[in-house]
Amino acid sequence: MPSRSSVERFLGRLSDSPPLILDGATGTIIMKALPGFRGCIESLNLERADLVRDIHRAYLDAGADIIETNTFGGSALKLEEYGLASSCREINERAAAIAREAVSGSGALVAGSIGPSGRLVEPLGETRVSALYDSFALQAEGLARGGADIFIIETMNDILEAKTALRAARDTAPLPVICSMTFEPGGKTLTGTDIFTGLATLAECGAHAVGINCSMGPDGILALYRDSIGELKRIGVPLTVWANAGLPEFTGGLAHYHLSPEEFADTSMEFARMGIAVIGGCCGTTPGHIAALKKRCTACGEPSRPGRVSYHFITSRYQTLDLSTHGGPLYIGERLNPTARKKFAEELKSGRNIFLREESRKQEAEGAYLLDINVGVPGLDEVASMRNSISILSGLVRTPLMIDSDNPLVLAAALDLYPGVGIINSVNGKERSLEGVLPLLRRCGSFVVALCLDETGVHREAGARIAIGERLIERLAESGIEPGRVFIDPLMLAESAEPGAAMETLAVIEHFYRKGIRTSLGISNISFGLPARKHINAVFLTMAREKGLTAAIVNPSAVRIIREFSVEERLAHEFLTGRDPGATAYIRNFKDSGSDTAPAVSKPSEGPLARVERLIIEGNGDEIESAVRDALATEPPDGIMNGALIKGLGTVGDLYNSGEYFLPQMIASANAMKKGFALLKPLLTTEGSPRAGKVVICTVRGDVHDIGKNIVAMMLENHGFEVYDLGKDIPAEDVLKAVEKHGPHLLCLSSLLTTTLGEMGKIAGMIESRGLRVKMLIGGAVATPEYAASIGAHYAADAVAGVKIAKGLVAG
Repeated sequence: MPSRSSVERFLGRLSDSPPLILDGATGTIIMKALPGFRGCIESLNLERADLVRDIHRAYLDAGADIIETNTFGGSALKLEEYGLASSCREINERAAAIAREAVSGSGALVAGSIGPSGRLVEPLGETRVSALYDSFALQAEGLARGGADIFIIETMNDILEAKTALRAARDTAPLPVICSMTFEPGGKTLTGTDIFTGLATLAECGAHAVGINCSMGPDGILALYRDSIGELKRIGVPLTVWANAGLPEFTGGLAHYHLSPEEFADTSMEFARMGIAVIGGCCGTTPGHIAALKKRCTACGEPSRPGRVSYHFITSRYQTLDLSTHGGPLYIGERLNPTARKKFAEELKSGRNIFLREESRKQEAEGAYLLDINVGVPGLDEVASMRNSISILSGLVRTPLMIDSDNPLVLAAALDLYPGVGIINSVNGKERSLEGVLPLLRRCGSFVVALCLDETGVHREAGARIAIGERLIERLAESGIEPGRVFIDPLMLAESAEPGAAMETLAVIEHFYRKGIRTSLGISNISFGLPARKHINAVFLTMAREKGLTAAIVNPSAVRIIREFSVEERLAHEFLTGRDPGATAYIRNFKDSGSDTAPAVSKPSEGPLARVERLIIEGNGDEIESAVRDALATEPPDGIMNGALIKGLGTVGDLYNSGEYFLPQMIASANAMKKGFALLKPLLTTEGSPRAGKVVICTVRGDVHDIGKNIVAMMLENHGFEVYDLGKDIPAEDVLKAVEKHGPHLLCLSSLLTTTLGEMGKIAGMIESRGLRVKMLIGGAVATPEYAASIGAHYAADAVAGVKIAKGLVAG
């Protein structure tokens, strides 16, 4: 954990008025100083320390209170693209030392800058979380050694990558951390996380300040903050912002940012009036912008800023569950547990995921607020099974997760991969349990269910359970786990075996409710061994609600709010309150009933093509191959391809465009499509099925980013195009050779950097001069429709648009 002194000093400075001023862009100044530079900017910390130091001092002279190191792309994975991964620690240590020298005697803080890896993280991509963690940890170690005062994790567009960087930074050095994400104009990241969910997740995982950077100009970010500032302040930590100097305009292949220092500062002043604690500049900003910003903010009055994380928010990648405003118990779906579900146990052993997918979706539709996931099967690799389940569920459902295991290794694997703030189920009063779970809670920011159980066993009496619960809260607090993160679970004993246990359990719930401590309880065990269990469960849940129960692990399809007791429920109430010993009257009433299990709901019949199409839309890669094989019994390969696979992927594109689907769902559907297409491909080739067209695709020279390009290539291939993917950082001459060799209908070029955008124009000119007949389609973060038109190309904003435009260009 960060030392109290470093965190307190940092938060103390954030509470001062006016806001702290962060410096502006480093890359912008470097490119002006070194026109045509195409190497690794971070390597200049070793090769041109004088230039980097001068940039820091220019921002310091402009009035910056925080100077960022020249290490935005300094993680090991990012440096690997330049063959510099082995120099990661050295580069970052030297960068921090240069900044330290520059600020000497000024009182300014040195912030170690940690930017994104540029890779898609599992389960969306192939980069393992463990590799990402190691990469960021190595960078953080170098920054700390060089003298950084704080870490700034910035420009993150994937919440799991941001969480991983935060965890690595906190594990590496006892320094405060600012975490900042970048959002689209609609208020969500590329991977579908909204502003509140993203920032709340990072705050509860240990960030000391959170905010937004890059994305767009100050007016765009201002619009996002205006819509959410009241809610964001409830997160409980200071907020930050550093915007671009407007949106880039391209002249001669170079990016120009249009906002003058005065315009930038005038708009950014609104952030200060909102109480934003750190304000600075991102792409296109200069010392002039920062000087103007400093001048405006010096006149600010004393803003009111929060300073303590609230611990109210349970999150998934897509959704926040606010415990402070939620009325009534949180219903937690219990059905993803193999203990009493033979089908789930069998599928876990065989590696299939059909039950997992179906039951998670059903429970979400039935109203579950969270889903409990347990994969404990004897002889099974529980770590691997839990990782697989978390990977699927985190993209499949919006519902946050409760991770159910008593194995710390399983919990750690799940927490590292989970893109949100979940609940650990569970820890108990036994020393072995505490030793295994406490370190995870300190690292991962999760909530935890604490069972009223210790070395003395499970007790029937409320007093004994309360005593264990109190000791657990105290022990957790001693380890830095605040009571707001704890759900006390009294443990549900079967009333048929322990008469009176129901009322004792209710007494425990009421005790902790009166003390302001949340409680959780698995309901169904109360009715063990009795007929028509649903009535007993419903009545006890109603009684527990009245005593203040916070969360109930239940079958969500069976949850009922009882307004008035039926005959059966009145009998259940008599039994639970001790007025029907042995449940004699209750059993007599249900002597012909032995179970309350609801019959399975069968799916409406669907034809083979409809099934394939549905699985593509759901992104269900587990069933798609068997569905395609079944369809081949009655349908021709091209009929399946066009009438189901491509049709389903088209629907996914529509859902993506409408904002109902995000990148994770689109990738899942594309991967399912790839599996289905792999089965059909030999048959389509044999039968001479025509391809949609030939495409050559690459990222241009000087740009080693290829996430977006890879997604476009995959989507084009899934839509029937013959794709020749040249890779990334491809010289113009090699692009032309590929065009001449393959004779494509379409050349697709990607560029993420303003410094490499001119390569597209260069390639366009070479194509024209050589008289090659090929249409061009360009895309990437810095590409625009205007730039595309200026070089005679077409523009696509994303992969879905790219496929649509490509089809039109080839057809035309």
